[in-house]
Amino acid sequence: MKAKTTATVVLLAFVVVSVVYLIIQESSSTPAPPSESGQVTAARPASKTPGAVKPTSIEPDQQTEHKLIAYYFHRTQRCRTCLTIEAYAQEALEEAFPKALRSGELEWQAVNVEESANEHFVEEYELTSSALVLVDTQNGEQLEERNLERVWELVGDELAFKAYVEAEAMVFLEQDS
Repeated sequence: MKAKTTATVVLLAFVVVSVVYLIIQESSSTPAPPSESGQVTAARPASKTPGAVKPTSIEPDQQTEHKLIAYYFHRTQRCRTCLTIEAYAQEALEEAFPKALRSGELEWQAVNVEESANEHFVEEYELTSSALVLVDTQNGEQLEERNLERVWELVGDELAFKAYVEAEAMVFLEQDS
């Protein structure tokens, strides 16, 4: 009976420590702004929305708005590797492109695809697991997307991981320069 009680206490302690760890991890990352309902949501890219209204023609004196959105798609329950991928990706972008983030030319969004408002992303980007997807937009219309699948193989090497993310983002950000 004493062994069963000890095992129960150890398991309970493990659960408590795990929950505290996840709370600390979540609070240390920069969350996307909450919607009116308090849930974090992300806008659906316009170009793949059936029946979407295309942007109107642009007057010659108007500037076009180019934006790169870095989506980190995840599920509600996340493993240590998924949390690391999110942290490394966000850090890579913040360290390499602080001006682009401040100006809005680059936008970071962590999106829980299990929330009903975000479920469309799974089919739209053919997601099978957590993923880092770069979406290049012009005037709100999606031009190109790239799933950075190598993050899974590079997660064990922080420098290589960040260099990969930076190089992939640079391709899109330099197109507008």
